[in-house]
Amino acid sequence: MFAHRRIHLLFSALLFIVGLSFVVQGGYMQAKAYFAQFLIQQAWQKTLDDQQQHKPWSWADTHPVAKLQFINVEKEGKVNDASSLYVLAGASGRNLAFGPAQVLSSAAVNGPGNTVIAGHRDTHFSLLKGVKVGQLLTLQNAQGLEMLYKVVNTQVVHESDTSVMSDVGDKQLTLVTCYPFNSAVAGGALRYIVTAVPIDKIEAI
Repeated sequence: MFAHRRIHLLFSALLFIVGLSFVVQGGYMQAKAYFAQFLIQQAWQKTLDDQQQHKPWSWADTHPVAKLQFINVEKEGKVNDASSLYVLAGASGRNLAFGPAQVLSSAAVNGPGNTVIAGHRDTHFSLLKGVKVGQLLTLQNAQGLEMLYKVVNTQVVHESDTSVMSDVGDKQLTLVTCYPFNSAVAGGALRYIVTAVPIDKIEAI
């Protein structure tokens, strides 16, 4: 009886330790993702100052290519720091751990064609869950040119549907993340797609 109880306690303790490790790991990933944005922000400011590419840290194999902001329409167009994200070049698994990243095969930032930016649903692009049609965004490129975009569509597609990343000719911004947002399993076959098109500032009034 005592031995059985001891085994039960040991098993419970093991489960607790395993659970705690997942919580700590999740917290570490969140902290790493948001601290990285601070370093990327510094590199981005240098890029705006001298029009050169700057690594956010010495061993990085990427650099920031854009600043993405989500405008809170309900607060008279004001943008807070939490809604600003710095976008890296190349949507590899390594880069996505530090911030949203541009798919290199897509159009240049604010250039003609479809600019595609991917991000993780549990860190930087978790805010896509609240994005609705009509949401305003701004996207700034390395030359300092900032364009205003308006969300015109949100949809869920299978990962095999690459049509959402196609260049349709017109200027377009496409944001991509995994779906569903509350899934405990990483990856998955579904993608949440936000499509936005450039508009004149007068249209946003």
